[in-house]
Amino acid sequence: LAKAKPKIGSRKKVRIGLRRNARFSLRKSARRITKGVIHVEASFNNTIITVTDPQGRVVFWSSAGTCGFKSSRKASPYAGQRTAVDAIRTVGLQRAEVMVKGAGSGRDAALRAIAKSGQADTVGIALRRALLGEIEGTCITRAKFGSVPHEYSTIVGIEESVQEILLNLKEIVLRSNLYGVRDASICVKGPRYITAQDIILPPSVEIVDMAQPIANLTEPIDF
Repeated sequence: LAKAKPKIGSRKKVRIGLRRNARFSLRKSARRITKGVIHVEASFNNTIITVTDPQGRVVFWSSAGTCGFKSSRKASPYAGQRTAVDAIRTVGLQRAEVMVKGAGSGRDAALRAIAKSGQADTVGIALRRALLGEIEGTCITRAKFGSVPHEYSTIVGIEESVQEILLNLKEIVLRSNLYGVRDASICVKGPRYITAQDIILPPSVEIVDMAQPIANLTEPIDF
């Protein structure tokens, strides 16, 4: 006997299938980025997480409702946590800024989930930069090399370029309680290695690491 031809579903069932497929394909095709902005919108009936790239374009969004939570459970802290984890894992974020809006109960749980996923580094780096910017200290701020026109020049008889010498000078750690600007100098003749101990400093300044390299003179020239 021939098998009966399967019946075509109703129009309502076809619409439901299309909506589910469209939502699944949207999540599957979410663009993966390593750096972006996480927008946490926590209301008293839902928690919505939107991820945008540095240019402000929406990459992915998730909510407690799309994660399977219904009615009053959508505003629970656990729903906010699951929503944040879903967004971060889908996009693959490693570093992000966090923007918070709303005072819903899922807000703090979503922030904790973001921190546990490694996004706390962003807050830590910003806090570190702010604190270091307010700390006063002694360091080398500028250097003068005779008739060198710019920092990308090279000096005959010196292995390092001017830019490499400047980077080595920035690595020197100084200890002092003075305020204002003081002058220091280096006066040596090659061939030899120049280290931090060759710097002639004012009495109120001392160098922490005397062995810090500065340059290598390969010819008998004055530096």
